[in-house]
Amino acid sequence: MGLFKIIPTQKNKEKSQATASEDQPDVVSTVIGDYGRWQLLMTFLLAMFSFPCTFHIYLPTFTAKSTTFWCRLPDSLAGLPIQDWINYSQPVDACYVRELPDGITAEGILNHTAPVLDTYQKCQQWDFDRSEIGDTIISEWNLVCDRSGLTNLAEVVFLIGVGIGGVVGGWISDKFGRKRILMGMMICQCTLAIASLLVGSYIQYVIVRLIMGLVSVSVVYAAFVLSVELVGGNWVTIAGVCNFFPLPLAYVIVSLLSLLLPNWRDLQLAVSLPGCLLLLLWIVLPESPRWLISRGRIQEAKEIIVKAAKFNKREVPDDMDKLMILSKPDTEVEQPSVLMLFQGALLKRTFCLFLAWFSMTIAYYGLLLNIGNFNLGNLHVTSIILAVVEIPAIAMSIPILLKAGRRIPIFISMLACGLACVASELFSISFDDDWIMIACLMVGKFAIGATNMMMPIFTAELYPTLIRNLGVGASQVAAGFALICIPYLWELTLLNEHLPMVTIAALSAVGGGIVLLLPDTTTISDNKKTNFDNSAPCNGTFTITDRGH
Repeated sequence: MGLFKIIPTQKNKEKSQATASEDQPDVVSTVIGDYGRWQLLMTFLLAMFSFPCTFHIYLPTFTAKSTTFWCRLPDSLAGLPIQDWINYSQPVDACYVRELPDGITAEGILNHTAPVLDTYQKCQQWDFDRSEIGDTIISEWNLVCDRSGLTNLAEVVFLIGVGIGGVVGGWISDKFGRKRILMGMMICQCTLAIASLLVGSYIQYVIVRLIMGLVSVSVVYAAFVLSVELVGGNWVTIAGVCNFFPLPLAYVIVSLLSLLLPNWRDLQLAVSLPGCLLLLLWIVLPESPRWLISRGRIQEAKEIIVKAAKFNKREVPDDMDKLMILSKPDTEVEQPSVLMLFQGALLKRTFCLFLAWFSMTIAYYGLLLNIGNFNLGNLHVTSIILAVVEIPAIAMSIPILLKAGRRIPIFISMLACGLACVASELFSISFDDDWIMIACLMVGKFAIGATNMMMPIFTAELYPTLIRNLGVGASQVAAGFALICIPYLWELTLLNEHLPMVTIAALSAVGGGIVLLLPDTTTISDNKKTNFDNSAPCNGTFTITDRGH
């Protein structure tokens, strides 16, 4: 188990030289240890970057929540109860309003003596039910009736940005470093968050959301990859999982803030400010020493390793320079390329991971971002319940990953999510009880929440260091396609009211089955190496060695 060390092997390199390269020590773990005070501090700080990113992903649950609306009551009928106004003027829907005869009064409508005309006109102004949710982007820009599709458009472009950012951010991170892309994208995210408060039109809002999606996913996965590259052994799994503990906490925070700040702009400001404070961590966070070594920047890596060793109160070995020289790549460092993901043994892995990520994303975000569509009591309460259930799912995934490998736990959790979704639909037919539905959703959310923790770790371990961040980011292309479908998932109710949940269940089960086609990283560790054929990129092969259990 653990992250892989990658050694380019030239075609003309002798077998004895290749074998020697495979036995090179992991200087990072040798000097600073697999885990210590320094890694604890760094991984904790890196986990904080998940908060602002999750805030912006989850915001539309409240800022774009559909509520009851009606054509605005004319000033001449002030005092008329809203329901009486709706019954009189909008018998079909709120998109068209009955023409009002001259001299009509509120009293006439109340005592049913007002004349009723059979002619209608298109409504131009609406009022919204703000009993549960305050001002939203829907109420501000009247995204109803023939403009209702624009609500989904805003999230579609955001999620397109997520898909693009997964690849672009991963490539830049592999090429220029984890820390640079992390802090650079964090600056962009803070700037965009503040800019979204100043937008005056819906088009401006959509543009901001597009770029926000691109930078947010880059921040999340740069922080994740940096976290797991600072530790060794079993701590790789633990650090990777702990990096996602802020997710359910962020869902709870947004839900509570929405209660206190019902206006969407106020809520946007509240979740944007904490991210700005993270920029101060530039002077504290290191670059990944393993990435520096893989790029041949030995002196920079040595400085970080020595500081970390002192912080961990470990003695720097006398043969430190020798260890660093042994860690230096024997050949010219290759440039990461997207083509590397589709050559040799990586082709099958990339294809299967694309399908698995698509299925998992549909299941996870289909349940997370459509909480309002379930209409199960109070939105805030339901949101908090389904968020809290993820916390034990994350905690339990640590011992499961350490003891049971990767493939089987992911398969079981995705299958359990599918069964829970099917059960929720069956119970909804037989029982008229919201809490039974919520209980089924809790089981499904628990299961897919565990998958959401395990999949990134599994993905990172299946790719070598040189293209690890690119591989993890590329998986977000499939996730991005799935996310684009999420806003339209509940449109399937036009065909059948149970179809959205059945779709989630089917994809979850299929995705779990696809994971079984991938090698378990514990198996790779047991075999000690996996050779990719000589047609692989970089004019040679990648030899992957594990840092140990």
